[in-house]
Amino acid sequence: AVLKDTGAVIDAVRVGQEGLDKATALQFKDSAKSLQLTTNLIPILISSGLTPSSHPLLALSRLHQSLLIDSLPSSPTQDALDDAIRATQRSSCGIAAILPYGHPIRGITLAELGKLLAVDEPSPRQPSSRAEAALIYPPSGPPRLKLALETMLGARSELLVGFGAWNEGGQVGKDVREAVVALEKEMAVWRQGVKNVLEDTPRPIASKS
Repeated sequence: AVLKDTGAVIDAVRVGQEGLDKATALQFKDSAKSLQLTTNLIPILISSGLTPSSHPLLALSRLHQSLLIDSLPSSPTQDALDDAIRATQRSSCGIAAILPYGHPIRGITLAELGKLLAVDEPSPRQPSSRAEAALIYPPSGPPRLKLALETMLGARSELLVGFGAWNEGGQVGKDVREAVVALEKEMAVWRQGVKNVLEDTPRPIASKS
């Protein structure tokens, strides 16, 4: 795409770099302030037309992701969990655009995303229609579980390349494999539950004409 306002993009990059420097310096001194900076800056850079893989947007996204995950309590709210998932997904997209398939960082980031998607939802959202559900990310309920499994399978494939199949993808790869097994079992339980409900639902009796 052709940039319509190069000056605005240059200004956004400059502001983003200054903000990244400040947020990085505050990461361990005042994490709340650092998180506030990344939260405010990322939408500005996105609206200026920067891609997820561009600098300083990717670096800000990675820092934002780390801060959100570190701030998650043991019992997070739905909004906090979903924010962390969206931040990790943004980072994963940026990383996937600049690193080759099988790079360890790609696999690790996908594993982080899959792990977050697999966390039990505190308050699952209830879309009013399929159209609304299709617009929501991350999804809720069974579609979220399915996405977690698909993400973990993708992470495992990349980790087997990055850390070696002989090594089962390293420790992260082994952890992902365990997560995949657990998610597959959970999906199987859900499918069986749906099947049982359908079998127990009385079929309508056809009227005789």
